[in-house]
Amino acid sequence: METVKTVSCPWNLDTYFGRWMYYSWITNPKLNFVTSSMIEEAKLIRFSYLNGSISNDITGTRLLYEHQIYENAIHPHTNEVQNIFGRLSFMPIGKAFLVAVLLSQLTKNSSSYVWHGLNQSYDSLVNFTNRNGDTKFIPTTQFRYGISVLAATVTSTLAAFHIERFLLSKICHPILYRFVPLITFAGASFINVPIMRHQEIIEGVRIYDCNKEKVGYSKFAGLKGIGETIVTRIVMLAPGVVLIHYLENVLDNKSCWFRKNKWAHFPFKSIGFGIILIGMLPTACAIFPQFSSIKLCTLKRFDKEAYNQVTEKSTEHTDTLYFNKGLYYNTSDEFVPYQQKKLNNYKLTTRIGRVNK
Repeated sequence: METVKTVSCPWNLDTYFGRWMYYSWITNPKLNFVTSSMIEEAKLIRFSYLNGSISNDITGTRLLYEHQIYENAIHPHTNEVQNIFGRLSFMPIGKAFLVAVLLSQLTKNSSSYVWHGLNQSYDSLVNFTNRNGDTKFIPTTQFRYGISVLAATVTSTLAAFHIERFLLSKICHPILYRFVPLITFAGASFINVPIMRHQEIIEGVRIYDCNKEKVGYSKFAGLKGIGETIVTRIVMLAPGVVLIHYLENVLDNKSCWFRKNKWAHFPFKSIGFGIILIGMLPTACAIFPQFSSIKLCTLKRFDKEAYNQVTEKSTEHTDTLYFNKGLYYNTSDEFVPYQQKKLNNYKLTTRIGRVNK
């Protein structure tokens, strides 16, 4: 039988709380200060562990830390080192700055195009860096990447700008006014995410049966995964955008010092949003399990090609199929349907030998 290497994990990934703890661990802002040499060392230690040649000096705590670095910095499917600015751990810094600028420029037409463009460019980078690699083709060439970023940035920037202008011209109530930035960002996400991950819609994502066997590719599953990502992104931004805007208005009315010192508004919004986003990152990421499910009858109705692949390749009848929803990290190297996981161990699996019964 196969021998499986495991590393103890204190969280049950079948539960929302367990996933929340895991994602808070993997998106820790401290990981932004990890150097390239530390990433290479983490890869080496992880590789040595999986092949059974790890040094006895490496403790379980050290191994978990090295794997934390690995999952934060390495794409789970392509094994490429991710751009530091596109990692989820960098979002509380990069997104906080851009959102603070956009909130400050909400009533100024002159710089809206520029800052909306920078914001959508950053979102495009995040979407590409954390794309779903479980597809037939991964657009990693500079040309395809450039085209994807350009298309996503231009279209989502135009959408964000005109949605914002339209809402500002129609909304007068101060409470509704606070939701203008959120609606603007949400509208842009509905364009940016699908364009940057268009390959999942065109080619489909890999689907699995209950035995972990690959049984085909589904475009509908790719579309569902992108939809879950958009919902996650909106939930991630909503509290910070709305609350910071509200608190700024409160301080402006209650504090003479805050009202007179306009320079304090930007750091307040930037730091405040960043702090909220640190908590909202795992909160939003944990909503959906990493491996989502889809019914076979749903494929029969909406994705006939995938349905035919499943019926031809699957060795036994299965009502439920599974796929990686993408964007966020894998919690193991080997696919295991989340309904069947009883995780008290954090699996780092590899075939390191066979033992005959």
